[in-house]
Amino acid sequence: MIRYQMKSGKQTITEICEDCKCHVRNLSISDIIVKKTDLILKDEDGNEITRTEPRAKCYCENCDHGS
Repeated sequence: MIRYQMKSGKQTITEICEDCKCHVRNLSISDIIVKKTDLILKDEDGNEITRTEPRAKCYCENCDHGS
C-alpha cells in the first residue's frame, strides 16, 4: 500500500505493509505513476515513465507475504 503525507510543506510517499501497516520503503513520485494517456510523463531524472500496470501489493518480511 502507498501512504502519501504532506507535513509542513514537505511531501513523503512511503510503501507500507498491506497487513500490519509498517513502513517498508520510501518511494518517489516515479515509483507510483501509472501511465494511461498519451501524455509524456518524466521522473526526477528526466526519463520517460512507461509503467502501465498498477503496483503489486506489498508485504513486510514479518507478515508471511499475504498468504
